Amino acid sequence: MGLQLSKGINEGGKAIHIHGTDIELTSVYARIEFVAHADGTTIDVTFNTYLDHAHYLSGDCVHTDIHVSGFDFAILETEEQSLAVALQYSILKIEDLGYSAVIV
Repeated sequence: MGLQLSKGINEGGKAIHIHGTDIELTSVYARIEFVAHADGTTIDVTFNTYLDHAHYLSGDCVHTDIHVSGFDFAILETEEQSLAVALQYSILKIEDLGYSAVIV
């Protein structure tokens, strides 16, 4: 399970480029790693991007101009620190950066 990131659809949405080039990518596949802290409400997330799922399987990262590789957030006390919650909050953070994201 991962995230499909693409150009933001809202006004001011950002395109994704291969780092250091003008090559615009339609989308990239992202895999997250997360740490659920002992406080029960904080999650740290880092992620890598790949051209697609096949490139993820081969371990072939693509470096993009997405200028963040991780973030942290506090979840509600009624939520569990889980992969599903980490993915949902990751989508919100990625959308705040100007990109679109869906779980795939």
